[in-house]
Amino acid sequence: METTRSDDLKKSSAALELPLPTSSTVSSDPPSSLSLLQRIGKWEDKFGVEERGIERVPPEARTAASFFDIIQIGLTWLSINLVASNSVVGILGPQAFHLSFKDSALVCLFANIAGALGPAYIAGFGPKSGNRTLVLLRFVFGWWPAKFCAILQLIGTLGYGLLTALITGQILSAVADGRMTVIVGIIITSVVVLLVCIVGMKVFHVYERYSIIPSLIVFFILAGVAGPNFDLTTPSAGTPEEIRGNRVSFFFVVFNTSFIWAMCAADYFVYYPEQTSRVVVGSMTHLGLFLGLLFSELIGAGLAAGAVTKASWKAALASGPGGLMVEAFVPLGGFGKFCAVIFALGPVSNVIPGVYSSAMAWQVLSRGCEKVPRTVWTIFGIIVYTVCAIAGRNKIFSIFENFLPLMGYWVAMWCVIQLEDEVFFHGGRNPYKWDYWNEPGRIPLGIAATTAFLIGWAGAILSMYQAWWEGPIASKALADLGVPVSAGLVAILYPPLRWLELKWFER
Repeated sequence: METTRSDDLKKSSAALELPLPTSSTVSSDPPSSLSLLQRIGKWEDKFGVEERGIERVPPEARTAASFFDIIQIGLTWLSINLVASNSVVGILGPQAFHLSFKDSALVCLFANIAGALGPAYIAGFGPKSGNRTLVLLRFVFGWWPAKFCAILQLIGTLGYGLLTALITGQILSAVADGRMTVIVGIIITSVVVLLVCIVGMKVFHVYERYSIIPSLIVFFILAGVAGPNFDLTTPSAGTPEEIRGNRVSFFFVVFNTSFIWAMCAADYFVYYPEQTSRVVVGSMTHLGLFLGLLFSELIGAGLAAGAVTKASWKAALASGPGGLMVEAFVPLGGFGKFCAVIFALGPVSNVIPGVYSSAMAWQVLSRGCEKVPRTVWTIFGIIVYTVCAIAGRNKIFSIFENFLPLMGYWVAMWCVIQLEDEVFFHGGRNPYKWDYWNEPGRIPLGIAATTAFLIGWAGAILSMYQAWWEGPIASKALADLGVPVSAGLVAILYPPLRWLELKWFER
């Protein structure tokens, strides 16, 4: 049975030209003696569903990557991020921060250049280590603190699922002139995500490869039909100090939208061969992320800027960002509604990878959770964010404004710790021992990383500029400085703390 399963997966891998999982365990138990979870695992094998969860993918279990597989990295990130839900981030520039289109566009440009660096760095660990992103955290945070990071990742990945479902539901409801409720649109999105995520990497890369085609076409159509109504002349509102603070705050909202992909960026490339260049993986990741996010956000900023002077757009925006996007297609008549439906389903590409990664986060929490098949956690995660999306369907802007910065703080601090740990403590003759991924006694205790992380969080709290809290540092600057302050504190503290940890505990 094991041989048949492995052969089937290898044939599927060859047909897709993508490295796919092979089973790492053999069970000779008769079906009657298997537990429910084990029977689910056998069901996964039978239908070609990816069985592997957080287990490391050893080098010998991977296949060679073709030239197209390398191009696929960039296409995957482009497909994930060229979506309507990211256009909402661009809408925040004129809508929430009262910036002009010019200011919003320039902020989006530079924030995405900087923000894509984090995922580009972490994505390269996928082929190099064969470990999922959260398992990678164990090599700096240790066994127990990494579980807390898993909880933060769950909040981030499922939170984005919630936001994406909301946008899709709004657009579908607006296309149907209210005859379809937002709730029905949310459920439709969740069902599509469920079908792709259950199968795993086998369908994930194929879906992302081809979903980019209709998304790209519809975005170009939207730019053509709505572009003439973009307001390119109205200046940013407020005093010079307020405008400067709004530019900084919006910069980090956009920055976080890109940067937080680092919390799961390695997950999607663990089946690529170990010798795959980290520079190549990182470059393709950065390029795909940057182009997808920038184009999406520029469209959103243009629509919000146009809503300042165009009455019908302003009225549509009052009902939600989805209504504004549908209103922009109105000049195309029935074809415009068709385009709006395609536009609405595009964000599915954005939520699939996050939900896929959330299953890994559940498995990191405990040995018991690790035994629960990935598909079970996937289904559970989708149910959770669907229920939350339905409950919070009328508060999308406040969720976006307050949710994104909080996720950015912890991811930025971790990436700084990871980079310094690799450069100062695991370079040259002392590389990471990736085979220790599941051995608590052979990885760091995480005292240094956790201490630096907690102090960094204190700095972030003092530097927050949110509707529900203004830290003393942020109040002086009239801007959210949580990311640079927290990351800066961590950068200063981690190296000496880690040196002391190594000296005292020798691991």
